[in-house]
Amino acid sequence: RKWEGGDPGVANQKTPTSLLLTPEGAFHSFGYTARDYYHDLDPEEAREWLYFEKFKMKIHSTSDLTMKTQLEAVNGRKMPALEVFAHALRFFKEHAVQ
Repeated sequence: RKWEGGDPGVANQKTPTSLLLTPEGAFHSFGYTARDYYHDLDPEEAREWLYFEKFKMKIHSTSDLTMKTQLEAVNGRKMPALEVFAHALRFFKEHAVQ
């Protein structure tokens, strides 16, 4: 499973909560696959993509969590937290069905 990968030679027990969306906001990848793809993008191109890292922890540290809570991608663009989590949950659902 590519998304579980990680760095060669390093044992990992956890997949990072990293989510990569296309510039249009469509799901691209999750976990190490998202991290690696994003970091391999040309810096100019990367500014258009929505890359969320450690988004689960950001929710834990938010004291005023509401249905309208926004999460900020690395490039500064914001998206509703519900959408970010929906993309991640959809990914896990599809993975579980396989």
